[in-house]
Amino acid sequence: MAASEDPEIPPKLRAVRPYLLLAKDHDKRDPLVAYFCRRYAMETSLALDKQDKSPDHRGFLFSLMDGLEKSKKEQGSNEILASELASQAHVENCALKIFVYADNEDRAGRFHKAMVKSFYKSGLLFDVMQTFGELSDELQKTKKYAKWKVTYITGCQKRGETPHAGPLDEEEEGGAAFPDNLSFPTNPDQPSSSSSSFPPPASSNPPPQQPSSTYPPVNQHLIPPGMHAPPSTPEQPGVYQGGIPGPTQTPPSVDGFPKLSTSEFTKAQKYCKYAGSSLQYEDVPSAVGYLEKALRLLKTGKE
Repeated sequence: MAASEDPEIPPKLRAVRPYLLLAKDHDKRDPLVAYFCRRYAMETSLALDKQDKSPDHRGFLFSLMDGLEKSKKEQGSNEILASELASQAHVENCALKIFVYADNEDRAGRFHKAMVKSFYKSGLLFDVMQTFGELSDELQKTKKYAKWKVTYITGCQKRGETPHAGPLDEEEEGGAAFPDNLSFPTNPDQPSSSSSSFPPPASSNPPPQQPSSTYPPVNQHLIPPGMHAPPSTPEQPGVYQGGIPGPTQTPPSVDGFPKLSTSEFTKAQKYCKYAGSSLQYEDVPSAVGYLEKALRLLKTGKE
């Protein structure tokens, strides 16, 4: 479904507009991600349409469905599309790639338009992942953090303030890193009324260069979903990256290998899926990193 074929959105279904724009952004970059953005827009429209059976709503939905069917036929040779599990891993990897880029820029104090848009797009893609089912707790946290960052940074822009790099100090914020009641902007490109740009960061970092239209390579040490730690955080015995307590003792072994729980087997499977999805982007460092994590988990019972 080409971007030019997206139907006109009825006023009462405007909530799906960001996802159709995100689909348009991925039409050439990643048609598979674009397909699932439109599928999520269609599913959301169907849910909203329960309260309105008007002809323009019907026409919009039928047009979306026809476009999705056409897009699916065009990608008939894509093996990932044939598996919901592989598709889920593909979209998740894309969302995490964009999030990690934005998080790295934010932590380095490089506050610029592309960074805010990347947080924004990753938040939308985590929404899109709900087309495969409910998000895990870790991905819910990552989604919430990405959306909060957009709200927080754009708020600082409007007030002419320099944003705080990285997560806020929980002690300074009364024990809450970010609020529960988020107000996610529908258009982060909209200029603010009080300031058109961020004030220069207090650090001595040089001005950032605007990235190209394609996503920059992801750091091979990806931030685990929901664990907002710098990519350089060293691994420590008994601690996962991100400072989350991990197993401190080696589990009992079976045939020389540790006896893993169901959740640990599931995690190893997800690492392997992420590796396969990374290879779709020809991202060898990330693929190797995921495979090493899977092997380490299977061999030692630890990450």
